[in-house]
Amino acid sequence: MTIRNSLIIISIAICLLACGNNSKKETTLADTNHVPRDTTGQYPFDKNDTTTHHIMASDANTANTVQSDWLITPGKSIGHIILNDDVQNVIKRLGKPDSSDAAMGSSLMVWFAKHDITRYRTAIFSHRNMGSKDESISHIQKILVTSPRFRTGEGVGIGSTKQDIQKYYSLKPTSTYTNNGGKVQIYTDPGKGISFEIDSSGRCVGVVVHKANDTAVAYLNMH
Repeated sequence: MTIRNSLIIISIAICLLACGNNSKKETTLADTNHVPRDTTGQYPFDKNDTTTHHIMASDANTANTVQSDWLITPGKSIGHIILNDDVQNVIKRLGKPDSSDAAMGSSLMVWFAKHDITRYRTAIFSHRNMGSKDESISHIQKILVTSPRFRTGEGVGIGSTKQDIQKYYSLKPTSTYTNNGGKVQIYTDPGKGISFEIDSSGRCVGVVVHKANDTAVAYLNMH
């Protein structure tokens, strides 16, 4: 199934599930992104990391502030990208996406580190509540990252084994996709709002955050 077809199907599902239900306004990226660069003006992390929203705090900031830049919070956010926020706030921060697709009020945008498709990726699925008072806003519904810098509060993320992840999350197999000729299985903990993409070696290669118990969005193919 193509991404465009997936977007059409998920758009219909979201419209049916969310009809008449307006979400409360949440903290936006603009409210949380006042984090300065480190004192050298460089980003001392892996060069594969997706660009500008991976910001290192200054030496004067606390370790907790630095950690928040890379924290995966199930059902809520990854780093400073927040569910239900306006996707335009992410575009202002990351720049124009390297690829995008849209259909029926839904869109899928992808950013690659240094604009190189072989490097780490950040993908965002967003949706407009057509007919609502805020229909001009495309709300973030799902966030995918493949950089190992991002970790949950328990310390799991890219590179973690399925066994390690299962210590903290109830994994339900949902779908698969092929990457570099190998099968990748997606496991979801719907109650917590997080999914893990596990390759044939049993290690995590992608983490996705979505709203808890929103199966229509949780099962959307981001590839």
